[in-house]
Amino acid sequence: MSDPLEAAPPSNAEAHAFVTATLPATAEPLASGWSPLAKPVGAFRVLHTADWHLGKCLLTRSRTDEHARFLAFLLQAIRENQVDALVVAGDVFDSPNPPQAAVKQYYDFLSSLRGAGACAAVIVAGNHDSPGHLEAPREVLRSLSFHVIGTLAAQPADWLVPLPGPAAPRLVVAALPFLRDADLRVGLSGQSVEEIRCALVAGIARRYQEAAQAAGEWRARGVPVLATGHLTVVGATGSESEREIHIGGLGAVGADCFPEVFDYVALGHLHRPQAAGGKGRVRYAGSPLALSFSEADDVKEVRLLDFEGGALTGQWSLCVPPARRLTRVRGRHEELAEKLAAAASENALPCWVEVTVEAPPPCDNLFDLILPLVAPHGGLELIRARPGGAGGPAAGGLGGEDGEDWLTHLDDPAAVFARRLEADGSGLSPDDRAALTDAFRELREFHAERRRSPDAAAPTR
Repeated sequence: MSDPLEAAPPSNAEAHAFVTATLPATAEPLASGWSPLAKPVGAFRVLHTADWHLGKCLLTRSRTDEHARFLAFLLQAIRENQVDALVVAGDVFDSPNPPQAAVKQYYDFLSSLRGAGACAAVIVAGNHDSPGHLEAPREVLRSLSFHVIGTLAAQPADWLVPLPGPAAPRLVVAALPFLRDADLRVGLSGQSVEEIRCALVAGIARRYQEAAQAAGEWRARGVPVLATGHLTVVGATGSESEREIHIGGLGAVGADCFPEVFDYVALGHLHRPQAAGGKGRVRYAGSPLALSFSEADDVKEVRLLDFEGGALTGQWSLCVPPARRLTRVRGRHEELAEKLAAAASENALPCWVEVTVEAPPPCDNLFDLILPLVAPHGGLELIRARPGGAGGPAAGGLGGEDGEDWLTHLDDPAAVFARRLEADGSGLSPDDRAALTDAFRELREFHAERRRSPDAAAPTR
């Protein structure tokens, strides 16, 4: 089955309208504005989104206002475009124990979605979510046509969600949540990194093959099939805000992991919207908010999909209007006033700015030095001020002002460990280095499992 043709990506990062990404042969590019996309008679329309990360903060700043605006936009988009089913591919929340304000946002949205009409929802857990927390109201939500999947059921047939119902399905969703190690392999003491990688990749491929086999009967009857996933595809582009799913990226799979039975694979985890592995039917919706400054220039989107005649007939990107812009400003102290003036924003919420000062003058507090330069611009709020050298924080060792700042803000413990090992492990043999790296990897894996399941057993060596 050939993928729908891809059109050019958005040319304007400020576009707040539909942007045509893939079109059926009869469609015309959409004009700018908020006009809804005409829904063909007989089509079953799906909206794919992921990685909301409700409860997320940027450093110490809450994103609650931005999430509120996104959820209002999402509800409007569902209503105006006559969406039949919402698919959320993981990371509804930013942590297993989200703040109550985030939980309230989630349930308020579902309540509004129910009141908007007959739109079903399929919501799967991501690596940030607590499966138990997400599934707690599962039966109540199912009665409202909201299907929540936190853990992988024992039988592949139970992974399938026929929509709008089993009597006369228009679409079948193979709803696979984030796959934990226990879903993929049996851990054995003394396994090498390569053995663990092979077991994880084979386990993921096996699960999707099982889902494809279970859905094969529906596909043979002319019902299209959509699969979900929360994982990493080799070659896809990440950002600074993703947390490793499997330690060291060992669980990354190729796009060919997903059988052709699936008309579309709705992915979550990576925060940049993109096709995976060059396959238009395998896509990341990306996060609706820029979750780190590395995503400052990204155009955020959700995906609209039409299924007709047992197949995917078209897909489009709908750009998410940014309520707040993130921006990075870098330069010498005497250059910053002009650069900050150029960065001032007119979005609904003030722009958050990260300032890197090259060759900073002597001062007790760099933040206090930069703040007066930001204050005249009402559209800017200084979030972080940090020193920068000619090669950036990564250019030198771990010591010194740049290195300390890098360690403070880098959300990648594996990279920090590797830097420490490089700096302090000169007297270690290659075998000792490998053993320490394996031990660190196992401890991180154990810690991640404990966050998801407090009863997980401690690792053994």
